[in-house]
Amino acid sequence: MDAEAEHKKLSWFNKIGFSCFQLAQFAEYMINTWLMFYYTTFIGMPLVTVTFLFTLSKIVGGIINPVYGYMSDRLYQTRFGKRFGRRKSMLLIGIPLKTLLFILLWIPHMSTPVYYIFFLAYFIVSPMVSTMQLTFMSEMTEDSGERAQLVAGNQIGAAFSGIIAAFASVYFFKFLGDKIWSTYFILAIVYDIVSFLLLIVFYFSVYERPVDDSTVFKEKLSIGQNLVQVFWNFMSTIKVRSYRLYLGMYLCEQMFRSLLGTINTYFIIFVLLLQSSDVAVSTSVGFIFGIGFLLFYMWLTKKTDGPFTYRVGSWGTIVVMLGMIAIAIFRPAHLAVWFVVLTIALNFGKTGVVNSTQFIFTNIPDVDEIVTGKRREGQYSGVNSTLDVIFSSIETILIGTVLAATGFAEKSSTQAPATINALLIIYTIVPIVFCLLGIILSYRFKLSVSNHKILLDEVVRLRNGGSMDDVQPKTKEVVEELTGIPYEQCWGNNNIVNLGQKKSQNESANNTHLPHPQA
Repeated sequence: MDAEAEHKKLSWFNKIGFSCFQLAQFAEYMINTWLMFYYTTFIGMPLVTVTFLFTLSKIVGGIINPVYGYMSDRLYQTRFGKRFGRRKSMLLIGIPLKTLLFILLWIPHMSTPVYYIFFLAYFIVSPMVSTMQLTFMSEMTEDSGERAQLVAGNQIGAAFSGIIAAFASVYFFKFLGDKIWSTYFILAIVYDIVSFLLLIVFYFSVYERPVDDSTVFKEKLSIGQNLVQVFWNFMSTIKVRSYRLYLGMYLCEQMFRSLLGTINTYFIIFVLLLQSSDVAVSTSVGFIFGIGFLLFYMWLTKKTDGPFTYRVGSWGTIVVMLGMIAIAIFRPAHLAVWFVVLTIALNFGKTGVVNSTQFIFTNIPDVDEIVTGKRREGQYSGVNSTLDVIFSSIETILIGTVLAATGFAEKSSTQAPATINALLIIYTIVPIVFCLLGIILSYRFKLSVSNHKILLDEVVRLRNGGSMDDVQPKTKEVVEELTGIPYEQCWGNNNIVNLGQKKSQNESANNTHLPHPQA
C-alpha cells in the first residue's frame, strides 16, 4: 500500500485550528513581558528572587519535557489513553490545569513561597501541552506538502499572537492605567480566557493517526524501570543519524536567534547609538514582513526540501550580518533607516531557518519508526525542548560572563570600547559562525522529500507484514543512509527503545522474517 494513501486530507478547519495553539500564546506573552515587572513593582519581590524563580522554573520545565514525551508514547497501555488518545489525553489534563495555574500567578498579597509553588506548578504543567502540540504535525499527516502548511500555520499563529498581544496591552494600559496592579490582573484574566478558548479549538481540530497495534508499547515496567527507560529513551534518540544532523541544524538556529534576541536592545543603543524607540519600530516592522516571508518559504519548502530552505535562510542571515557590521563601522547617513531595512531582511533569513527546522522535525519520527517499529513523536518533542533549555541557558550565562569581563556598566548610557566591540562580535560574527555550521550540516542531511517517500513506503510494507529479507537495494541504501544503522538492525532488532533488549547483528539477521518487533 502506498504510504500517502494512508491518511485523509487535512481540511482548512484542521489547518487553522492547529495554528490556534500558537495564537493562544497570550499567557506566555504576559509571563515573558510583564510578570517580572509585576512581581518587582506591585508584589515587592526582590529582583534577585524573581530572577532565581524564573531560572529555576525554566530548568524544571526543561527536565520534565522528555518525561511527558515518554508517558505520552505509552498512554495506549491505559484505558484513558485508549479512549482519548495518547496525545489528546495529555491535552485534556494539561489545558484546564494550565489555565487555572496561570491566573493564580497574578493574585496579589500572597507570600513569596506561595508564588514559588504556583510558578513551579505552572512550568511543570505547561510542557504537558506544548510537548504534545509538536507531535500533531507528524500524527495528522504523512504528506510533505501538508506538513509544510502546518509548520507555516504554526509560525503565522505565533506572529499574530505577538502582534495582537502587544497592541491589546497598549489599549488596556491606556484606558485602565499602567501604574496599578489591577490592570495587569484584568489583562491576565482576559488573556487567560482567550487562550483557553483557542486551545479548545486546537483540541477539536487535531487528531492522531489511526491506532496500529504493532506500534503500541505494551511492556509493563516498575517505577524504577520506567525512570531508567526515560533516561535511556532520551539518549537513544541521538543514535539516529538524521536526528543528530537535524539537532545540529536546530541548535544552530536556536542559538543564533536566541543570541540576537538577548542583545538586540544593547546592540541598537550602545553599538549603533540609536534610540530605544527604534527597538520597538524594528521589532514591529519585522513581525509584519515576517508573515509575508513565511508564505514564500511555505511555497519553497513544499517545492524543494527542508535543507534547501535552511540554506536559503542561513545565507540570507549571513548577508544581513555583514550589513550590520558595515553600518556599525561606517555609520552611514540615515542609520536608523538602514537598520530597519536590515531588520526586515534579517526576518527573511530567520523565517527560513525556523520554517525549515520545524518542517524537518515532522519527518524525524518516521525515520525513528523504521529503526524502532514504534511511534515516538512525544519523545523527540521532549528532547528538543530540553536541549533548547540547556543550550539557551548556557548561552545566556556565557554572554553575561563575556560582557562582564569587558567591563559592562549597568545603569549607564554608554559603554567602554571593549564592551562595544564585544557586543558587535556577539551580534554579528557569532551568528555567522552558527549559520555556516548549520549550512555544512544541511548538506550532510539526506532526508529529502524523495527519500522520505521511499522510507514511508518501506514502513508501510513492514507494518503490513512484509519480510525484511525482501527489501529493495535502493530502499536498503536509503534506510541505512537516513538512520546510520545497518538495515538488519532496524525495525526493532536493536535495544534503542528497550535497554534490556540486546540482540547481536547475527541474531537480528536471523529474525528478519518477523513482520514486526515485539514490544
